[in-house]
Amino acid sequence: MTWQMKGLLGVALAMVLSCGPSKDDSVRLKEGANLDDIVECPGLLCAGAAEFCTELLFEYGRSPPLCVTDDICTRLECVGPGRRCVLFDGIPIQLRCIKDDN
Repeated sequence: MTWQMKGLLGVALAMVLSCGPSKDDSVRLKEGANLDDIVECPGLLCAGAAEFCTELLFEYGRSPPLCVTDDICTRLECVGPGRRCVLFDGIPIQLRCIKDDN
């Protein structure tokens, strides 16, 4: 592979990896809420039995993997209108915004 092709592929990869989450999946903190008690995951497991390791998809980009409890969505709101925050079971746990049917 020529150096020009390697450079072009490197630029393309950097552009793809620098993209943030879509507006449909991104969240923001509710007014008055904070994440002061949340710590980064030391691997894929958290110390507390009721904690899950997940990334939060903020408007400005992804968080590092964080240990959160199942009530994390009470602190967050989806950026897109008509959407609500939910946790999806998997490895790792995924926090997403889905259409709110209510």
